[in-house]
Amino acid sequence: MRPFGHTGHRLTERIGHSPMQPALDNDRPIFLQIKEAVEGDILAGLLAPDDQIPSNSQLVAFFGVNPVTVHRGVSLLLEEGIVYKKRGLGMFVDPKAPALLRTRERGSFEQDLVVPLTRRAALLGIDRDALHACIDRAWADAEHKERNDHD
Repeated sequence: MRPFGHTGHRLTERIGHSPMQPALDNDRPIFLQIKEAVEGDILAGLLAPDDQIPSNSQLVAFFGVNPVTVHRGVSLLLEEGIVYKKRGLGMFVDPKAPALLRTRERGSFEQDLVVPLTRRAALLGIDRDALHACIDRAWADAEHKERNDHD
């Protein structure tokens, strides 16, 4: 178990080190964006099972929002079994969280991303082979970036 504050977390790296607040989407509830930021770090492997997540006060300072807003986002993480509470210590990533998040995200992946992508490609006159080639290039770029990030 790694306590909050070790290096390697996107939120951790940004909290306390960035003079600017993150850009929040005004069209979506802020508490959901805070929840999704933590979930994104879990999915990316930046917050591992049993890692401590940033405290509510750290998230309040980082996002520059009302404590109630942060509490709502963190409470959702707790309700959904993404984090668990250790009394007096804070919130920690539940060991089942990565699998739960992957399952949830896979369920919406095709409808939210693949369908609109293929429709847009068709509108632009991009045929199936060209779209596959684009995806292959993007995949190779992502793998290359992943390897470089771990070196």
